[in-house]
Amino acid sequence: MIPFDFQYYAPESIEEAVDLYTTLDQEDRNPLYYGGGTEIISFGRQSKISTGAVIDLKNIPESVAWQPGKDTLKVGAALSLSFLTEQEQFPLLAGVARPVADRTVRNRLTLGGNICGRLPYREALLPFLLGDARAVLAGPEGSRTVELMQLFNKRMLLEKGEFLVQLLVPNAALQAAWWHKRREKHGPVDYPLVHLALMRLNGLLTAAVSGLCAFPFREAALEDLLNDSSLTNSEKVEKSLSLLPGKVRDDDLASAAYRERLWRIDLEQALEEMEGVR
Repeated sequence: MIPFDFQYYAPESIEEAVDLYTTLDQEDRNPLYYGGGTEIISFGRQSKISTGAVIDLKNIPESVAWQPGKDTLKVGAALSLSFLTEQEQFPLLAGVARPVADRTVRNRLTLGGNICGRLPYREALLPFLLGDARAVLAGPEGSRTVELMQLFNKRMLLEKGEFLVQLLVPNAALQAAWWHKRREKHGPVDYPLVHLALMRLNGLLTAAVSGLCAFPFREAALEDLLNDSSLTNSEKVEKSLSLLPGKVRDDDLASAAYRERLWRIDLEQALEEMEGVR
């Protein structure tokens, strides 16, 4: 049971959602944007979240769009992860999203909730980082479209009152070769110990990771290493740990040493299997 009362709003346009947020914030209602509500419910029960109003984004057409285009695929942030697992146009996204929680939770959990939420894994982000996606945002200062790599630094750098409307994926990323592997302790619906994903985009390898550090990342220095043809795969793997953007995670699920071992094994396998793939 959630130990606080709140009002529920279901705007039907971006403008209405932003206006609601502004008004409710001025009334000190501490409004929250609502996708699937999984974190609001779970953290609310633990008294880690409190709000006087939630603004549901699922009635906004742009937020639930799956729209292929000439140059890009538009992916609405209020689409459920279950929906995304069924889309053949972006198979890497389908594969990455499938083991996130169980089917019942994925039916509610949205792309935006996974990417912008409080949990540190944000696995649905990986295919979009790899594919040079852009983020469409809306807030009190208007709408803007930003390169995802500029917007994400350990978390989504949203301004107050902003929400993620869509992600725009270049068609080149939808057609690119890819590889991913997820490691868990207790089974496929557990949090990842290491989730590594690679893509061959415009002739170069891109790499994104969740679970290894306290935040997901795509690191330019690491990609430079992976694309260095003067090094063997074993040399790349050995040097890679010094280029991570944070400490290797050490928690109740696994030690840092164990995660490092998984990283070495999986990165070596990924490099071998992506060799010669264009």
